[in-house]
Amino acid sequence: MIQEYDQEGIVTSGDLRASVGALVSFNLHDLVDGYIGGYWGISRCLFLSILFWGIFSVMWDMVPSLPLFAFGWLLGTAPLWLPVAALITAWKVWIWYARSGFLFTRDAMLLEVKMPRDVTRSPRAMENALSKLWTDSGETTFLNRIWQGQVRPYFSLEIASFGGQIHFYIWCWRAWRPTVEAMMYAYYPEVEMVEAEDYASKFRFDPETQDAFPTDWRYEPRNDAYPIKTYIDFELDKDPKEEYKIDPLSEVLERMGTLKPSEQMWIQIVITMSRDKRRKKGGAFYQTEDRFEGLLKETIDSIRKETVGNPDDPHDKWRSYARVPMHRYTELIKSMDRNLGKHPFNVGMRGVYIADSKDFSAQGYTGMRWIWRTLGNPQYMNQLRPRRWGNPFDWPWQDFNSMRWNLMVRRYFDTYRRRSHFYSPYIMPHNMMSTEVLATIWHPPSAAVGTPGIARIPAKKAEPPANLPT
Repeated sequence: MIQEYDQEGIVTSGDLRASVGALVSFNLHDLVDGYIGGYWGISRCLFLSILFWGIFSVMWDMVPSLPLFAFGWLLGTAPLWLPVAALITAWKVWIWYARSGFLFTRDAMLLEVKMPRDVTRSPRAMENALSKLWTDSGETTFLNRIWQGQVRPYFSLEIASFGGQIHFYIWCWRAWRPTVEAMMYAYYPEVEMVEAEDYASKFRFDPETQDAFPTDWRYEPRNDAYPIKTYIDFELDKDPKEEYKIDPLSEVLERMGTLKPSEQMWIQIVITMSRDKRRKKGGAFYQTEDRFEGLLKETIDSIRKETVGNPDDPHDKWRSYARVPMHRYTELIKSMDRNLGKHPFNVGMRGVYIADSKDFSAQGYTGMRWIWRTLGNPQYMNQLRPRRWGNPFDWPWQDFNSMRWNLMVRRYFDTYRRRSHFYSPYIMPHNMMSTEVLATIWHPPSAAVGTPGIARIPAKKAEPPANLPT
């Protein structure tokens, strides 16, 4: 539950009702994360710490030797819990060490994708291209994963604007360069891919003269089975004429193209093959299933049951006879069924707005936070909502003298440079998205996108005549 204010900044009656509901519901999650966290800006850790020490103080007053008793109890039961805790800790430390050693030896590179003047293919071509990156190469066996610390390859699709000049990048391990180039040239032969200097690594943030607002984007308000609007909803799967195309990246690139010379905006989409598992619903405790497939099937079934109603409820039984078609249900099931047949990726999305202190403004970073709004459908599907990093700091007591803010900014730039999201040193929440969704939020923009800041190749490439003398 997140409290919202009206345009004048005054708490509305809806806010008051929601707050009272959280207090009387006795739901600890709503109380701590919603009312205390969302409304008052007090972190879960701080609130629970105060609650714990308050209860502990009351018990200490009732039991004068409580600290000694607790210590003696822990010491006496140590033969039971200490070996288990030591084994779990040793296992986690080894996994962290092995994976860190493996990732440290990877030779990473950044490829800039230079766009031609005319891109005639729809994002469906990008969807097919991304399927090539759906691989678990390197972590096939238990020995690969645990002893050698190998992880499946992950890639980063990036868009960066430097003072309004927009560039597209693909970050990968150097060994995967032939694969990345082949997938792009196969579907977009007009583009050029050249190795570029890593803009994130060479950038040095100066807090004395610059400000930055980092964020990431997560699926909300529903689970990963509900997608956002994709290029198919924009009818780009039909390859219309250029004058009729509505590219879903148009507004994103236009916003990035209007930056001042002292401003920058970076967007990073880190992807890897989805192998998430969950316990199979209705199966034995040891049975698992693919989380993406299971979640989609479960959600589709629940939507279908919602359309026919509850036959045991006399007030709801009419649905099973009427079968009234609803656009919402029809579009949801069509979209989910379509995504079920496509490759799923684990996806982490993050972005940052950087500017000189004199040009840094709320309008600048707000435009970056909600840059994906045109692709959202929060009414009955999903949207990409800004979450972590700079977003939680709304109240003055959340951050004394900007100490937490500066720490977050430093950590963010380190995370961005490493392209870290799924493995140490930064493991963060992610969403599952199909290739259809990914192709919507990152693809070579068509000629219908007239943003002047996009660096395009001035001439088309063509094969040389076959009869040229050698």
